[in-house]
Amino acid sequence: MPIAAVPKYLRETSEQFYLEAPPGHRFTLYFPVWGLDAKRGATPTWKREEVALQRKKGHKGKPDTWEDKKVDNKLWACTVSAGKKPDEGPDLKRHIEPKNDEGQKKWKELFESLSKSQNKLAEQAASSIYTISALATAPFTTGLGNEHPLENGFAFLWPYGLPYLPGSGVKGVVRRAAQELAEGLWGDTHGWSLEPGYEIEVKSGKERTRIQLSVLDVLFGREPPSGDSNAVRGALSFWDVIPLIAGDSLMVEVMTPHQSHYYQQNTDPKTGNSTTPHDSGQPKPIFFLTVPPGSEFKFYVVCDTAHLKRLTAHKLDGAPDLLATSDGRPLWQQLLQTAFEHAFEWLGFGAKTALGYGAMTKNQTKQSKFGNRPHSNTNPTPKR
Repeated sequence: MPIAAVPKYLRETSEQFYLEAPPGHRFTLYFPVWGLDAKRGATPTWKREEVALQRKKGHKGKPDTWEDKKVDNKLWACTVSAGKKPDEGPDLKRHIEPKNDEGQKKWKELFESLSKSQNKLAEQAASSIYTISALATAPFTTGLGNEHPLENGFAFLWPYGLPYLPGSGVKGVVRRAAQELAEGLWGDTHGWSLEPGYEIEVKSGKERTRIQLSVLDVLFGREPPSGDSNAVRGALSFWDVIPLIAGDSLMVEVMTPHQSHYYQQNTDPKTGNSTTPHDSGQPKPIFFLTVPPGSEFKFYVVCDTAHLKRLTAHKLDGAPDLLATSDGRPLWQQLLQTAFEHAFEWLGFGAKTALGYGAMTKNQTKQSKFGNRPHSNTNPTPKR
């Protein structure tokens, strides 16, 4: 049975003490991937494999026997981190019998407490905050580039050890969604525009320069072109998102690249000593964690209305008033809703979105308290 690379005193009460920890602590601080050697009195191997016992069926009335077998621990450890009890069947004996795992049951209260705290803060700024609730329609993962023994990490919110979607990632996706709408490739722009609509004066040394901003620049910030140092802070701030997990555990997914010799430029007799990509390479399963479909993601976006007024004080002809209210909501909230809905359907959040991960849909059963009314959603069709 894999052990955690931790001081001895942590294992004095239980060899599987990490089952009391939240998923982030299991996956990072206490990741139980390092195996034991049963032949040597359960000494640690400090490898990602374990010397276990495999049942060998007896023939012609002879009793079954147990033989030493090296077992890869990566799937086992990832399953434990997800909050599930590994099921390897009756024909494999590890040094330590796995316990029943309560998974996320112990931590749902913490998830819900953090969510309520965000909601309380949002209520204090009801006029300057936009919220939207979404349900994951596909597995969600993020932070795969973080260093980890599995070679696929995961982003956890510290010190809680709970999965989360960083606010910076939310901003990047929603900005991209707004830009796609503004470019008109999906039919109706829904009010988004890349055309200059506002003008502000900035000071650089002793010189004063007037620069023009689009709706996208005002809300998300201006990214200056090369040679231009006049960056402008946008009016919107995006909070981290803490998903409410569907069920009692995370999910373990697997990717199986067949051309690792090509990616790593390694010659292998089994692949003809060639480093070029071809389909005779040996598959190598790689495991990683995901948040299961059906989990709820609640997004909060705060608008610095004072800053928004400064940025839009000098409007050019035809520019909209982003603080003007219609349908019970200011225009900036209406624009955000169209961007979020576009992101839910066509972009996705987190990693591996090109393969369908991170897809979401608006949670129609939970409408916000803060004036964000339901929005009619017609599926856009991109221009060909």
